Amino acid sequence: MPDAGRETEYTESNVLDVFTSREDYAEPLTATEIADRLDCSRRTALNKLHALSEKTDVTSKKVGGRSRVWWIPVHVDN
Repeated sequence: MPDAGRETEYTESNVLDVFTSREDYAEPLTATEIADRLDCSRRTALNKLHALSEKTDVTSKKVGGRSRVWWIPVHVDN
């Protein structure tokens, strides 16, 4: 349990766990859905998602005016 008055530190690994711990880990998620699952702010989730998109396969797509979904692509061997 974190110390009283200290915010919990969320890592990029925590965000990846949200994707990979689901039955369909390739299903796109919003930053809000990730924030809800981690019990953190949307801004924290969004910051981690942006960092992951620069370092890993996590990718995103705008789906509306200001809406964006995020996912880990599934690579299929042909």
